[in-house]
Amino acid sequence: MRKIVLAVGFLVFIIGTGAFGDTVELPLNCTGTYDINTPYWMSNFDLGVTFSEISHVYIDWSGEITAGRAIYYTDPCNPFPQEVGIYASLGDNPYSRYVPVLGGEQTYPAPEPFNCVSEFRLIGSSTWSDLLDGQGAIRVQYTEVIMMNGSYIEHGSVVLDSAQLVFDGTVVPEPATLALLVLGFAQIIRRRNYSPPSADKSQ
Repeated sequence: MRKIVLAVGFLVFIIGTGAFGDTVELPLNCTGTYDINTPYWMSNFDLGVTFSEISHVYIDWSGEITAGRAIYYTDPCNPFPQEVGIYASLGDNPYSRYVPVLGGEQTYPAPEPFNCVSEFRLIGSSTWSDLLDGQGAIRVQYTEVIMMNGSYIEHGSVVLDSAQLVFDGTVVPEPATLALLVLGFAQIIRRRNYSPPSADKSQ
């Protein structure tokens, strides 16, 4: 019995001290074509878990980018391909945490494929504290390069084929899950320590 109590106590200690680091993934329903006329896509999400800490947040996305064309004001007769892109942002805490992907310039006029895992950036004093409850909002939008001495004369586009939000952190087990883990662990130990009574062969 003492072994059971010690083992269960050790299991509770491990869970209580946050040994359940995990990766939580959420598919995003934001696929489609994005360009200068496309409104941004935004959605609230609920991961269904609670974190004691979040170490990194990523977006795993793929698609293709078709660059636009631009000119320099000093040379308006010679347009050139200029990259465009798409970016995702997560709420405000106190600043929006965002990540972009840009391209298309090297393959113009053909689209340039992309398939990457991009890490969201923490700006200024921003943290992940507002997302510890697993709830938040994400925004996806077309973007272009800011040109100080020129402008786009033809806008590009981005086709987003897939996107998935990925959280790395320490997931806090729900109380019911914790209770089931403890009871199941105790039952396993009982079975291992159970010795059936020997049959009495004496008549």
